Amino acid sequence: MLKRISFNAMFLLFLVSSINAQKINWSGYGAVGYKYYNRNILNHYNQETYYEGKIQADIEFNKKIEGQLDLRGNSIDNSMKLREATIKFEISDYVNLKAGNLKKPFGYEYLVNEEDLIPIERSFVQESLAEYGYGGRAVSLMIYHKYSDKHPEFPFSYYVSLFRDNTLFSGIVSRIEYHLNNFGIGVNYMFENKGGDYPISTHGFGGGLFMEDDKFNSSLELFLVQDPYESNRRKLMGEDEKVFSFGGKISASYFFEMNEEFLKGIEPVVLLSTFTPDTDVTDNQVIQLVAGANFYLHKQVRARINGDLRFTKNQYNDDYSTQDSRLNLQVQMTFE
Repeated sequence: MLKRISFNAMFLLFLVSSINAQKINWSGYGAVGYKYYNRNILNHYNQETYYEGKIQADIEFNKKIEGQLDLRGNSIDNSMKLREATIKFEISDYVNLKAGNLKKPFGYEYLVNEEDLIPIERSFVQESLAEYGYGGRAVSLMIYHKYSDKHPEFPFSYYVSLFRDNTLFSGIVSRIEYHLNNFGIGVNYMFENKGGDYPISTHGFGGGLFMEDDKFNSSLELFLVQDPYESNRRKLMGEDEKVFSFGGKISASYFFEMNEEFLKGIEPVVLLSTFTPDTDVTDNQVIQLVAGANFYLHKQVRARINGDLRFTKNQYNDDYSTQDSRLNLQVQMTFE
């Protein structure tokens, strides 16, 4: 395994170093962690240690053309893989074009890189939506603009992405944001289509508010999406194929600056999310409560703790179960 990781890392270094570019910037992260689950140990392990890392090369060919290579590895795959290879063209101050294996910009949370998340993991509702295809990555062609205070006369961000993956899904994701200083509002629409012997088309909607500055970060989002898998199953059975899922989340964090030698700041975080797989069966529901903190030992080194309580209920039970709740500990370093 180590030989495989070393070979891939060396191959990426060789590949990038052979590119004739004006400038190459390296960035990435490494993390190690421990998870304790609330599980029946007769059926699942209830403890897990893990590691993960990323090496990213941002390549500037000229002022208008940039490329990116992203190599990821973790203890689950026991290997490092090329996760992203993209090329970006700056058409104008307000229009950029990007092609590659891109994240689908569905929701505020998916605009944030994994290593920059304030909680250790993405919210349960966002991961559930990604399992339906409303998130994750796909080979895409995206036209976009990300708001910058260098251009206050245009207080908008927008993303329009055409995608296609190897599970026969293709579609379009669109998002637009309005920015007012550190405050913003964003809305999403996504269309998914699956071809093959049993084609189906689905729609997803989302929207919310967010606020971010050097110390405070908060967001509120609501989602209503059509479940492509359950919709397709019911379609084949001759039933109503319009199966919609509802989800929402709210999160907040605040950075308290400190000046100790090994403690530069503490950042408490809280997140609450809810997900209902079928809006016609509201007794099926998962509620997630995450509470924790990031302890900054250095600007680029932080120790993290998240208590992740998950309350699960279905229509056959009156009580909520805490099955799959977890405690997550992690130490993370970033570099650039």
